[in-house]
Amino acid sequence: MGMTVDLLASADSPRARARFINQRTKKKVKEFLVKRRGYKRPDFNRMILDLGRLGWTHEKIADVLPVSGASTVSEWSRGGIPNYDNGDAFILLWQIEVGLDRYPREGEWATYKYKIGQLDMFDDWDELDAVIEQLDEGIKSP
Repeated sequence: MGMTVDLLASADSPRARARFINQRTKKKVKEFLVKRRGYKRPDFNRMILDLGRLGWTHEKIADVLPVSGASTVSEWSRGGIPNYDNGDAFILLWQIEVGLDRYPREGEWATYKYKIGQLDMFDDWDELDAVIEQLDEGIKSP
């Protein structure tokens, strides 16, 4: 009991406050490190490929974003990391063009799929069968 009273009495000393802050800070740092283990950075290469499928070139992306030139976008496609402002602007551009709220993260390429451009044209097999029949008739009737 006397030990508790001594700790409370010495809580006003700067040394005791520093120990208390350090313990609290260590706990927060540990929580942060645990949460950081699951963090995956945005997959800029995949986003650049998606925009390329929609007709965007590196030059066009660089013109829209506040970057120096197409070489900057090319560097991102090779694994470079944009600064926060450029990366955030690029993610916003990708989201607007693709029409999705979330963006791909590294290592998630097999986790979820989305449709870009005309990739959904293969979903309706009846239409494809009709096209194949028309092509077959065109080949048969010279």
